[in-house]
Amino acid sequence: MGLITDLFFAISAFFKWMFENTLVPIGYWAGWFFTIVGIGLMCWWLYKLTQFGSENEKDYTGW
Repeated sequence: MGLITDLFFAISAFFKWMFENTLVPIGYWAGWFFTIVGIGLMCWWLYKLTQFGSENEKDYTGW
């Protein structure tokens, strides 16, 4: 084979190694990180929703 095809095989082997050894663990931890962030945002939204409801209920006079 020629020099160019050897370089392409070397680059592909490097990308395969990067995917298997670095990107998969980073993706695993990023998934857990975004799950925790999502749970935190949901809790914050529910907290703000309860504050909003209590303020409106105080000012509500009915029909």
